[in-house]
Amino acid sequence: MRWGMVNWKGFIAKKTKEKGMFELILSMSLWGTLGAFVLWSELSAVEVAFYRCLIGAFFIGGWLIKSKEKINLNKETFITAMAGVFLILNWFFLFKSFQISTITIGNMSYYLQPIILIILSIFIYKEKVSFKKWGLILLALGGVILTIDLHNLASPHIVLGVCFALLAALLYSFLTLAMKQINLSYIKVIFIQLLTGTIILLPFAHFKPLTMTAIICLIIIGVIHTLFAYFLYYSAIKKTSFTQIAILSYLDPIVAIATDVIFFQRNLNFLQSFGIILTFLTLYLLIKHTQKIAKQTF
Repeated sequence: MRWGMVNWKGFIAKKTKEKGMFELILSMSLWGTLGAFVLWSELSAVEVAFYRCLIGAFFIGGWLIKSKEKINLNKETFITAMAGVFLILNWFFLFKSFQISTITIGNMSYYLQPIILIILSIFIYKEKVSFKKWGLILLALGGVILTIDLHNLASPHIVLGVCFALLAALLYSFLTLAMKQINLSYIKVIFIQLLTGTIILLPFAHFKPLTMTAIICLIIIGVIHTLFAYFLYYSAIKKTSFTQIAILSYLDPIVAIATDVIFFQRNLNFLQSFGIILTFLTLYLLIKHTQKIAKQTF
């Protein structure tokens, strides 16, 4: 009986872990296709961000009303709303990067976010950085530069696209730091942030007639890439380890690069391909190294 109980618990734990892995794979894969739908919509970055917030807030708001869930106005709610400003600006600059450079360059530049978060932690939490960690950071930067391709640096659009992607990564790092102490349910967090984004972007939205293609793209972005993907992700992180999340998060830029090559005929040369592999590898080692140091410190 005792063995059977332990075995049954192990079976449940395994199934829970497998479900978490599947949810994580699906959410990351969906986010990888986001750039394609942004470009296919042929709308400005502001408009895409606004409609993404509006559609998401509408559906979650309806669910909260139906379930009679209440959101109290307190310090935690205010911090969540302020973090929402970082999230919405993050979306805007990332979409803008896709539009003026390429999905591949925008994603690879944006993928330096873990490095930005580490650098911020040095200044905010006075964390010490080892020689090995600095070496990995420089290698990752080198990988992104190779991905951009030095010839492309002569193009003002490419350079500006890289800057926008890096700014989006910086804003997401601010979001991560701001949300560190928030204990609200993820449904309430998403609603507060999407509602904040809707209100902020409303004055900048142009309510021009939308094509059928734009409407379809916006519905997919609002429902699939926002509601469905975020629910999957928040559900998955409760069932999976940090290492699994770090590894599977690579699916996002990999799928994004694949969509760029397949649907937008982006040709990657040898150095760009090498740069992508180098960036992925060094960022993975950087995350593993950071996790190892954290365990030793604990």
